[in-house]
Amino acid sequence: MAFLRPTSVMVAPVLAIATALPLSLTAPQLTGTSPLTVPTDNMGRTQAVQRACTDGSSTACQKAVLRAINGARRAEGTKRLNLPANYSRLKVPQQLLVLAHLERVDRGLPGFTGLSMKLDKLARQAALSRTRPIVPSTASWGSNWASGEASALLATFDWMYNDGPGSPNLECCSENMTGCWGHRLNILGHYGPHPSMGAAFTIVDGVTSLTELFSSSPAGPLHYRLPRISAVPARGH
Repeated sequence: MAFLRPTSVMVAPVLAIATALPLSLTAPQLTGTSPLTVPTDNMGRTQAVQRACTDGSSTACQKAVLRAINGARRAEGTKRLNLPANYSRLKVPQQLLVLAHLERVDRGLPGFTGLSMKLDKLARQAALSRTRPIVPSTASWGSNWASGEASALLATFDWMYNDGPGSPNLECCSENMTGCWGHRLNILGHYGPHPSMGAAFTIVDGVTSLTELFSSSPAGPLHYRLPRISAVPARGH
């Protein structure tokens, strides 16, 4: 499985967000419940996830995180997350792309065509600096950074479902709740009908650093084009 190996002990995840525009002002106009509606309760990591994901390369970690994600999705009334058949063979930035794409399209939002070379470069620079990417333009954009996450799947779980009060989100605390669910809102943000994405992964001083960057600007040349996703049922999850 294409999972990351953290340091010898599990590093407590550190999450940081960045957004150029108040997402409440750019929320998509959809019928029914808006995808930007945040969960009522924060979904912390389950004991199964904590036990399994001390070794991010294990299939047990993938299974535990998938169960946690699908439990949170079921509570929200969103269909199960079904990973594509080739997911384990993808590089980490490609896995981040697939996961963000599925989180969006499963909620009726426009997905991505692939990873933008331009945005990938910004995402990698930020990952190496252990900070969140920034787009030097007037386009609407949002970005996420995580440190110490054992895999792309676990980072996405924390960004999407473990991002409210009591979560590792640095910008969500009792003194200031405005940053709660910011990572989730960035993933599900409104970036026009053809959103673009960049992503990166590196290890700095033995600790994983993952970034993702979303923008309404044209993707331009692609590092990786997202094929038509052929999902397979996540059996037992």
